[in-house]
Amino acid sequence: MSRYALAADVGGTQTRVALVDAVGGISRRHAAETLAHEGRDAVMGRLADALEHVAASQAGDVVGVGLSVASPTDPETGVMYNPPNLGDEWHLYTPKPFLQERLSLPVWAVNDATLGALGEHAFGAGRGCRNMVYMTVSTGIGGGIVIDGKLYAGASGFGGEIGHMTIDRNGPLDNCGNVGCLEALASGTALARIAQERLALGEGSALIELAGGDIGRVDARVVAEAALSGDALAVSLMREVAVNLASGIINLMHIFDPQLIVIGGGVAQNLDMLMPTIQAEVERRAMAHFRGAMPVAKSQLGDDVSLLGAAALAFANAAE
Repeated sequence: MSRYALAADVGGTQTRVALVDAVGGISRRHAAETLAHEGRDAVMGRLADALEHVAASQAGDVVGVGLSVASPTDPETGVMYNPPNLGDEWHLYTPKPFLQERLSLPVWAVNDATLGALGEHAFGAGRGCRNMVYMTVSTGIGGGIVIDGKLYAGASGFGGEIGHMTIDRNGPLDNCGNVGCLEALASGTALARIAQERLALGEGSALIELAGGDIGRVDARVVAEAALSGDALAVSLMREVAVNLASGIINLMHIFDPQLIVIGGGVAQNLDMLMPTIQAEVERRAMAHFRGAMPVAKSQLGDDVSLLGAAALAFANAAE
């Protein structure tokens, strides 16, 4: 009989649910707005309904539920800590007991960026790698680490916060309270902020026109679009972010010596534009024995990376 996992990815904007087989095939999926403003109980009720609806379509054995959440999360208990886009009532809450009672299935919950590593390792670019790092570069920067084929959680379950390594001790203040974080200097949000700062200083660029004349509407997508058309300021901004991103990549290479660093998230859609600068920085700054081979690849799973990571989490725990 075929084996399946129920997977859910609960974000601040959208909640997605899928039925996933053991090789990462999605046979049925459901997506809806999270509507976090309606309260935790309403969100959890809709999540359970969606999981039951998706599970009803299968004819095989469901091993359990993997839950990806946009929050620092204790992987043992599923307790969430200060989720930035869900609301205060989610702090110190674990969704596991409610879903386990409702679905009569075991439930495991882990941070979404961390599960990106598990998804790519099980079903994507990291297949066959014993040691790899996943980095998601989007609104912020997060990630996950696989060591000897297993997800590395750290002493308290919060391992993999790679976006908050300091790459410039004199850099800007980050939302986490640290200064000069990789996230504050290389994320999509950082790219937009730096672009707006440069435009406010009066630098000429097509960026303002592309943003409808409103500097405040210049975002990472607009900068990438302008860079592809050859706009000088946009090209320099993309290079600046690539240099910053390379600092993080080099640190990860030195610390973990991974076979592969997989990059996902919105900024990864323009990875080809960033790679020449990243590669040049690695050749210039990495320790000698790391040079000559670029262990960087683009995510193969795209927007489904955390959803499939949640399925991989369920399969891995059910096998233990």
